[in-house]
Amino acid sequence: MESKKLEVKNLIFNYGGKNILNDISFEVPKGDFIAIVGKSGAGKSTLLRCLNLLNKPQSGEINIASENIVQFNRSRLKHIRRDIAFIFQDYNVLDNLYTVENVLTPYLVKKSILDLLMGYTKKEYNEGVKFLKQVGLEDEAFKKSKYLSGGQKQRVAIAKALAQNPKILLADEPVSSLDEKNTTLIMDTFKKLNEENGITVLINLHDVNLAKKYSTKILGLKDGKVLFYKDSEKVTKDEFEELYN
Repeated sequence: MESKKLEVKNLIFNYGGKNILNDISFEVPKGDFIAIVGKSGAGKSTLLRCLNLLNKPQSGEINIASENIVQFNRSRLKHIRRDIAFIFQDYNVLDNLYTVENVLTPYLVKKSILDLLMGYTKKEYNEGVKFLKQVGLEDEAFKKSKYLSGGQKQRVAIAKALAQNPKILLADEPVSSLDEKNTTLIMDTFKKLNEENGITVLINLHDVNLAKKYSTKILGLKDGKVLFYKDSEKVTKDEFEELYN
């Protein structure tokens, strides 16, 4: 995938006869850090899931490197998803695997049946530890994941996303169940990856203070529509009040 902007045009998504997303349009330049905020039920999670077509919109465009991925066939979609990592709210970490093995699960799709039977190579384990080092968990590489805290599991999920070598990182409420200390650790990690690796980040947040602190732009979503989309420091108190009223 070329290193170009993400562009969403007139996106519409309906579910169960209800309009969840209504005519959503916005652009994200490469390397931006976008926070998506709004009340519960505003459509934030649905929007993120549409961006890598976990949910397929009824109409509209999602252009990456000037190509509308909504029109991609299964093969091309599988390829583009390697460039778009998705981090779920519930960590998506398997407790009975070693931490480093959770990180390496994206490698499995590239392996033959024989390779799967042979397991991970020493080189792959070393790469997994390298990804864990980027999130400050290299010392936990060979610990069973069930012994990790919630904050540590979320950092494992980020390391697993890094194993995809993504250009775009989508994170759905990744800190909603974490305490203040772990929230800061996770948000600092996202910011570091954004600034040092050049990864474009789109993240759903319930805390507007976090959005203002970490993001370059904030998208306010209300009742499935974009209420505002602007530089973080330019969003006013009145706009936040309208968003949550």
